[in-house]
Amino acid sequence: MKKLYKSNIYFMLILIGSIIIPYGLRYIYYFLGVRDTKIMLLGNHIILFFIPAIIYLIVTKSNVKETLRLNKLYLKDAGLIVVIALIAWPLMTCVSIIGSLFTKNNLAEYMTSISSTPYIIMVLLFGVMPAITEEINLRGIILSGYDGQTKFKAALMTGLLFGIFHLDLHQFLYATALGFIMAYVVRVTNSIFSSMLIHFIINTLSTTLQKVNFVYNSEALKAANDVDATKMSLDNKFATIQVAVVIGICLAGLIYKLIKKLEEINSIRNFELGVTQTRDVAIEQKENIINLPFMGIIVVYVIAMIFFR
Repeated sequence: MKKLYKSNIYFMLILIGSIIIPYGLRYIYYFLGVRDTKIMLLGNHIILFFIPAIIYLIVTKSNVKETLRLNKLYLKDAGLIVVIALIAWPLMTCVSIIGSLFTKNNLAEYMTSISSTPYIIMVLLFGVMPAITEEINLRGIILSGYDGQTKFKAALMTGLLFGIFHLDLHQFLYATALGFIMAYVVRVTNSIFSSMLIHFIINTLSTTLQKVNFVYNSEALKAANDVDATKMSLDNKFATIQVAVVIGICLAGLIYKLIKKLEEINSIRNFELGVTQTRDVAIEQKENIINLPFMGIIVVYVIAMIFFR
């Protein structure tokens, strides 16, 4: 079985598991007397994402370091990646604003509901944990299946899968955009630690802003979340989209320049070290990226959005 086909099957399985298994886990949590949603969230991540990744690596007898790209992240690369993350955060906000005009922001409501949680716990839950569990799966196992594709195609496809992975219409757009950026950066640096760093920074910044708003202006935060942007007039929606798109394009342009600089640095470094990264060559393998498992993923996602929203 080819790598891309295999990784798409794996993604489809964890996607189905993410839809079905939480219903069963609720009864287990109830039986165990667990009522804290934060503990449930931790348990879900371990059961749905961490354990399946371990099983996949064992069953397929994959080289863990190679599959997950557990390679050194150079300090110079890390500096550029931090800047990329800091620019990507407002870019994701622009995309999120556009999404809010048409779909409900369930994540914002959930974050508001747990804003009284100690800050360090929130960072561990929303900054550290996803940067490990989600990256191991998406920029590790799944992205490794696209090794035979160009950086752009691999980033585009896994970015789309990252959007689907969140099982939320509002998060789909900005998660897809962020997934593209993180996958591309991982292919450039050949290190999963680059996407882990971006993921951690963006989630932690969002968590920090949420916490600051709660501590210093909780009433305003509640009022802001009570506003339903989907009910705005078409004129206001159009004006908002225009502003968000213009700002978003400028930010995306900056990120593009930084990624090209990152590519240049890594190209020179690899040449000096005599490293040939066969995984990142532009020659594509003859494997169709739109395969049966991928179509199955789309079908599962559409069904989930219709019946499990």
